[in-house]
Amino acid sequence: MDNDLMIETRGLTKAFGDLVAVNGLDLRVRKGRIHGFVGPNGAGKTTTMKMLIGSIRGTAGEAFVNGHPAGSVEARRSLGYSPERPSFYWDMTAWDYLVYMSRLSGMGQAAAEKRTKELLVWLDLGRFYNARVGGFSAGMKQRLSLAQAMAHQPQLLILDEPTANLDPDGRMSLMEKLLQLRREQSLTIFISSHILPELEQLVDAVTLIEKGRTVAEDSVETLEQEVTLDRYLLKTTNNEAILAALQGEPCIQGIHLDEKGFIHLRSSDLAALQKRVIDAVVRSDVLIEHFGREQASLQDIYLRTMGKER
Repeated sequence: MDNDLMIETRGLTKAFGDLVAVNGLDLRVRKGRIHGFVGPNGAGKTTTMKMLIGSIRGTAGEAFVNGHPAGSVEARRSLGYSPERPSFYWDMTAWDYLVYMSRLSGMGQAAAEKRTKELLVWLDLGRFYNARVGGFSAGMKQRLSLAQAMAHQPQLLILDEPTANLDPDGRMSLMEKLLQLRREQSLTIFISSHILPELEQLVDAVTLIEKGRTVAEDSVETLEQEVTLDRYLLKTTNNEAILAALQGEPCIQGIHLDEKGFIHLRSSDLAALQKRVIDAVVRSDVLIEHFGREQASLQDIYLRTMGKER
């Protein structure tokens, strides 16, 4: 067992009758990281999270949280969970709900009230402490769900689409708070989101899954290097002339001009590519404005790794 891992699964599987929702999933989330969990609808993300928190049992394989079997008392003490669609006792006030949830985690009354006040203020819900949860907006309910997940000061937060119901200001505020938690408390955050440009601003590492299996898992930096290893961008004062001059070159496996005025090149032989580009520039009497390795976003990593790139 690696003591640096907050989450580890080995061949984790969950079947519902003939439907295999999670199929031999191997997952490794290091302590103190914000780790993204990405995949298409139906890939098994929420089912995996439910096995990690212990609300459902796996059919096969193993899962560990902070070194303890998932679902055990020790594992549950280590984590807080905020689902995509949280449920509440609608007639409770925000204050009563958080105090109640804190008491359920084992806190005394005074400690629960102190923690509730801290969380309501921190998540900008302080003005609504005496309001009934049933009247909250979707965004307020999402923040209250995060507050209950943090009530017992866990070492791990498992968040399923935490910004789905927030407006742009709310999403930016929440992302800043999650970064603050990682920075100031070394909290581990395991987060699933479909909003990849947003997730990219948060995560240190990411796991991509499809059909219940791990497709790729590493730091964002390493995955970016892998998907851009043979990809380059070129921009000149006459892209059309250069595009025509480079067509059919044996060292170029792919070439196209995008709407932003960049030529995208794929080549496994950089030295040969550089020579061909320089020859084409000289022959066409144009100037190079940019030439270098392509930079990839998390969305690019997802599309290329999943084989969905156009």
